[in-house]
Amino acid sequence: MKIFIIRHGQSVDNVTKTFSGPDTPLSDLGREQAKSIGQKLLETGTKFDVVYSSTFPRASETTRIICDEIGIKEIIFDKRFREGDAGIYTGKRSDELTKEEKDLWDSYFVNVDEKPPGGESLTEQWKRHREGFLEVIENHPETSTILIVGHGGTLYHILKNTLDILPEMDEWFGNCMLNILERDSRNSEWILTMLNNIKLN
Repeated sequence: MKIFIIRHGQSVDNVTKTFSGPDTPLSDLGREQAKSIGQKLLETGTKFDVVYSSTFPRASETTRIICDEIGIKEIIFDKRFREGDAGIYTGKRSDELTKEEKDLWDSYFVNVDEKPPGGESLTEQWKRHREGFLEVIENHPETSTILIVGHGGTLYHILKNTLDILPEMDEWFGNCMLNILERDSRNSEWILTMLNNIKLN
């Protein structure tokens, strides 16, 4: 089984470093990034048996653009692959947080069961990302090549907290960069063969 996991293209909130809500669209550059990676997949002859996407617009639009390029019409939209809910931080710019707000936000990465008011804890995010991923791999043959388009949190919770195969990273997951998981059989360990467009194995 081979799984491509891609973070959506650049969103308008990525540009302003704003905590995104559910309706954040792609920027013009984000649309170009999605088209470019679709063309790259087409050129390399990659054939997907199934495509999954987060339901948030920045991911679903990315997926549709990619699928237009590679000639796939059917997409399975799954809300479990959505980014985490930042609660009261949604719509705030990270560089404009007060010290108190920043300290509180940072605390959620230490106390993973705690959550911002109106939001979601890291543990809650991980559980739904894990559930979605495990269901995907259970529902398809080992010969499958699968595409999942989601968010930085989606990738992190699958690669780090579900499979524990994410190496130390100097940068966060890039927009529309390739991350590839592979295994030989259901009894084999998953191997991360590409991270942020860089071959690892």
